[in-house]
Amino acid sequence: MATIERSFTVAAPPERVFDFLADHTQDPRWLPGLEAVENVTGTGTDYRWEMTYKMAGVSFHVTGQVTAHEPPRRHVVETRSGMVSTWDWTLTPEGEGTHVSLRLEYKIPAALGGKIAEKLLLKQNEKMADEGVANLKRLLEAG
Repeated sequence: MATIERSFTVAAPPERVFDFLADHTQDPRWLPGLEAVENVTGTGTDYRWEMTYKMAGVSFHVTGQVTAHEPPRRHVVETRSGMVSTWDWTLTPEGEGTHVSLRLEYKIPAALGGKIAEKLLLKQNEKMADEGVANLKRLLEAG
């Protein structure tokens, strides 16, 4: 599995950051490549949804499920079918804001296979992670 780790500070309280991250209908607003979220059900660790995610021009139908929900400090999501990943978010109060840490572990879908393609996708995914962090900061700090 590939791993991406990001750590950043947001000028917003942990409760607001957590609520935003835990509302997966918001994901298309900040996550590059995420085209649609639908069929959202449940709350807490019963929260599930379906999404369409595009990587390297190929669309994948993905299901997501919250596996840890500890407001306002930790939120973990796993995706299966189409793409396999674990998104582990940790939030820590920092002054008037929030320090956010993300550890993302994922598997490159077999449909995109090949070692050369995998190396290119890993670089592209790192860039998309940076874009996602910038989008999150902008949205959360805008209020």
